[in-house]
Amino acid sequence: MSYKLHIEADAVNVAHAVADLIKEKAIEKREEGKKLNIAISGGSTPKQLFTLLGNEYEREIPWKTVRFFWVDERCVEPTDPESNFGMTYDALLQRTFVPNKNIFRMKGEDIPENEAERYQQLLWNEVPAKHGFPVFDIILLGIGEDGHTASIFPNQMTLLDSEFSVAVAVHPVSSQKRITLTGNTIKNAHRIVFLATGAAKADILRKIIHKETEAAKYPAAHVYDQEGNVDFYIDKAASSKL
Repeated sequence: MSYKLHIEADAVNVAHAVADLIKEKAIEKREEGKKLNIAISGGSTPKQLFTLLGNEYEREIPWKTVRFFWVDERCVEPTDPESNFGMTYDALLQRTFVPNKNIFRMKGEDIPENEAERYQQLLWNEVPAKHGFPVFDIILLGIGEDGHTASIFPNQMTLLDSEFSVAVAVHPVSSQKRITLTGNTIKNAHRIVFLATGAAKADILRKIIHKETEAAKYPAAHVYDQEGNVDFYIDKAASSKL
């Protein structure tokens, strides 16, 4: 894995660093007359990022340039507390400076298999493609303590190499269905950004970044850069065992 490691003091500083990255890339795209296509994830660290963007970056980022897609979504209503879209909407997207036409959510309330097919077609229509898969400018990912990323879990490694861009996944404990981008779609991005904060992520980060033998069973360890770059934005607590 080729990667860059960005270690910040705490989760707040991690959020600021990634917000500044989005700002930089959005300005570059605006100057090129293009759109910045970002696929986003749920979780507490992304929530902190989106809240920061909503509160402090209204005038910093050319929001008409930024288009939001989703890495994964739980199969629930958008108003459900577990909805990744709902979290992002409450933290950022409800703000009037984010154009509604730039929001492309996964519909967790619909039949999962139908929604996976619909979203795959939507990506073909809206996002550039290469090697037979969509090419996002930035994909924001988390890392679970079990090594999962997106909604690709260790017991569903076949999703890493799926021929489809979007698929249905099942949580190994709750059996909840989810819609997720597949490994080939994720790896096709220009820039992959892992967000990880807190001491609970220290062990899994050490195994993945140092390419320990055990890491082979973790989906996050298989997300490497094909065309672009992998960045780990983590805090000191998460980096404590590197």
